[in-house]
Amino acid sequence: GAGKSHTMEGANEPASLRGVIPNSFEHIFDHIALNGKKDKYLVRTSYFEIYNEEIRDLLSETPQQSLELKESVDSGVYVKNLKSVVVKSVSEIDNVLQRGKKNRSVGFTL
Repeated sequence: GAGKSHTMEGANEPASLRGVIPNSFEHIFDHIALNGKKDKYLVRTSYFEIYNEEIRDLLSETPQQSLELKESVDSGVYVKNLKSVVVKSVSEIDNVLQRGKKNRSVGFTL
């Protein structure tokens, strides 16, 4: 491959080799830890892929089912029927990521 998965996910150890996604998780929950006393936060996560022009919910009970991209005046662009999960920590959101990764399509990219 072209290294996209490695860039996005990286390696767990050492911390300097973590990718964009785990670093984002840390950043989000570090911010909440610093500001959570005065502000309230609700973190929801979803995980989908677009593969061969089909949108698939990687957290769904039926991840093979194709979903539709929609647009509304109120909420903008969204994926219809995409599952979201409330998470409260880096470990919870990482568990969701690991569960979704099991449903990813694996293919060769030129």
